Formats: sequence, C-alpha cells, structure tokens
Amino acid sequence: MAVEVHERKRLEQLCRTINRPALADQRVQLNAAGQVEPKLKTTWRDGCTHLVMSPLEFLQRLAALLPRPRLHLIRFHGVLVPNAKLRSLVVPPGPPAHE
Repeated sequence: MAVEVHERKRLEQLCRTINRPALADQRVQLNAAGQVEPKLKTTWRDGCTHLVMSPLEFLQRLAALLPRPRLHLIRFHGVLVPNAKLRSLVVPPGPPAHE
C-alpha cells in the first residue's frame, strides 16, 4: 500500500497498523500459579474462553507465528509470476529510473 506524503490520515492509519502488537495486552493475563491465560477472541464450541499454558509454552507459540528471515510471504501464480510472458500486459510499469 503506497501512501503519499500529503495524505496524513492514511499515513497515520498505516503507522497504527504497522505498530499494532500481535496480541492485545487486555487479552493476556497471568493466573495465581504463574501460568499465562490468553483470552480467545471467540468462544470455542466446547465453551472454552481462555487457554492456560506455561510462560515458556506461550513464548514458543508466539515465536512459531514469526516468519523465518528472508522468507517471501506472498506467492504469485499465473500471469503475476516474475518470468511470465504476459506479465507486462497486466502489471503497470514502475516509476521512471533517474539517471
């Protein structure tokens, strides 16, 4: 998503999105035994509203959500792949190169 310099409202929205944490502080709490209890966004079918896990298990689950370094998160198929013969017909040209 490209945001122009003069579009302050869109720029603020983009910065808020980028800086948003993976989990809201209000949804994670510690119980009396020192275990982490993240609150689920929606109640599961069995009525479960919280998960209970050790702090180490919680960190392991959070770490599993992070992508590996230099891993492409977007996959292109068909005419959008970099070497597609028809790509130039559907993808707009980039900005002109400065000399």
